[in-house]
Amino acid sequence: MNISSRCEYACRAMVELARREHNEEPITAFKIAEKRGIPEKYLVHILLQLKRAGLVRSVRGAQGGYHMARNASDITLLDIVAAIDGPVMDPLPVEDPYGGDLEPTWREVAKGFEKVLQEFTVRDIVDSAAKIHMYHI
Repeated sequence: MNISSRCEYACRAMVELARREHNEEPITAFKIAEKRGIPEKYLVHILLQLKRAGLVRSVRGAQGGYHMARNASDITLLDIVAAIDGPVMDPLPVEDPYGGDLEPTWREVAKGFEKVLQEFTVRDIVDSAAKIHMYHI
């Protein structure tokens, strides 16, 4: 299974939004793109997909931008992957009459991927990154 660049950018955007989770001011797509190295035109489409999935909400107007729609601890990597790339391993690697013997195994592999992706929340990612960048004296 590969994670698309689009999905990686969505994860970066969600982490940036999570870092500002308790900030009442929305952040613009331009600022997210700038802080996270995402092409802005590409990000706008990604944010729209995340909005449709109920992961972000937008605020219109001159002071508009984006917020997380749910708590960072309630959004998993699986939520983001599904919103951007669709269901994991769907379609299965080979869906033809000759691969029938492998189908049950591929379905189990897909469930395993989903389980792992569901174990990590956006909050886990932010907290883990904070520990790495913490200085100890």
